[in-house]
Amino acid sequence: MVTPLREEEPFPHPPSKGMLLSQRGASRHAPGRRRPVTCWTICSFADASVDAAALAAPVLDAGYGALLAGLAAGLLVLLNLAGGTYRIRLSPSVMDGWMWRGGCATAITGALTVAALDHQTTLAVWTGESARIVAVYLGLTLVGRGLVCAVLRQARRRGARVPTLVVGSGAHARNLALTLVRHTEYGLLPVGGACDVLGQAPYEPIVDDPETLLTMARRHRARVVVLAPPPGGEEQTHRLAQQARQAGYPVYLAPQPGGVLVDFVPDGEHVRGFPMLRMRPLPQRRASWPLKRALDVVLATAGLVVSAPVLAACMLLLRGQGGPGVLFRQVRVGMAGTPIEIIKLRTFAPLRAGESDTRWSIDDDPRLTRAARLLRSCSVDELPQLWNVLRGDMSLVGPRPERPHFVELFSRGDHHYGRRHRLPVGLTGWAQTHGLRGDTSIEDRARLDNHYIDTWSLRRDIKILIRTVGCLLWPGRS
Repeated sequence: MVTPLREEEPFPHPPSKGMLLSQRGASRHAPGRRRPVTCWTICSFADASVDAAALAAPVLDAGYGALLAGLAAGLLVLLNLAGGTYRIRLSPSVMDGWMWRGGCATAITGALTVAALDHQTTLAVWTGESARIVAVYLGLTLVGRGLVCAVLRQARRRGARVPTLVVGSGAHARNLALTLVRHTEYGLLPVGGACDVLGQAPYEPIVDDPETLLTMARRHRARVVVLAPPPGGEEQTHRLAQQARQAGYPVYLAPQPGGVLVDFVPDGEHVRGFPMLRMRPLPQRRASWPLKRALDVVLATAGLVVSAPVLAACMLLLRGQGGPGVLFRQVRVGMAGTPIEIIKLRTFAPLRAGESDTRWSIDDDPRLTRAARLLRSCSVDELPQLWNVLRGDMSLVGPRPERPHFVELFSRGDHHYGRRHRLPVGLTGWAQTHGLRGDTSIEDRARLDNHYIDTWSLRRDIKILIRTVGCLLWPGRS
């Protein structure tokens, strides 16, 4: 069996085609990659269906028509997916994500009513209509979610629980496993690891390396991994959690009750007072990940259309100053170390072949014309990369791609640098919106890029796009 690529491994050299194929195969066949349809999955779908129906009903009743009602319901489901409100919690409640759902419904309803305004409609009528739709939506979704939660609790009592590997040693891990065995309402059934309780499963020693953890999980057919480490094992626990997540398992950390970590993590779940902190899944395995690509396609297409006159004028200007060949292609390192060719406006003509591949900065080069400096300062020379985004080589938001020579150089000096290639590279990124462009700190760039990857969300992508516009309009205020 091919071992899945560990997410912390750097990519100082672009891998070969055969290596990439083996990595993709490993990811596709990794244990836990294909999750079975469980009661949790069914309830998540039911929750989304309740949301859609609860908004579509009052919109239809208000006379907006089936098409607008369907669009409003679909948009609400997409927004709630991005907000993570359909994830079934260990202790589900009808109030989970209540503020987010209400805010999204209010925004969608407001947009509908504004679009339907005419000269005879007063502000009071518009406000009353919006409030009525939102109130009906909230009432219907409250009832619907109550039914979903009731069905889930009943199913758990009857044995619809997820096989769970409890990893740890000592009284803390065993007490947690015993609590999960006795209290079925949390939906987790210990099947191995530290759960030598009530004769449910044999005791196994503490896991001390990631491969042993995956072997235990496969042997017991576990679908969830819970880490209940003793004090002082943070580094080892982190390695185990990363490998379990990379293999496709949902991972929970169960720190000691009353520990310092619990005081600093908001909105944590619990199992009868045992804190349960869920590890963020990999961005590519979240329900909102496809929306990132959809956003790329829509905005890149619009950007190419809007910027076409600007690009044409710039190309004519550069051709008049430097002759033909105003576009050039350059090899950069993309996601997982794969080489990609990006397209840029040629603002600089190197004197020898390969100069642009190994020269770090040309900002102080006297050969740069005034027009070229202006285009570079406004990042207009990067606009052709919208085509790379449309093709799927890049994303609008992500770590900026670098040339292979410098990737190898920086990876030798900072082992965190290679971890930037865990997500698609981008036209703009978290580091760029913090002023890290050109000849700036590589260590700071790598740290900010990795922080973006570790905390990725669609909302953060939108925030970065807005900040990028601000940085272009008001340079120096990043």
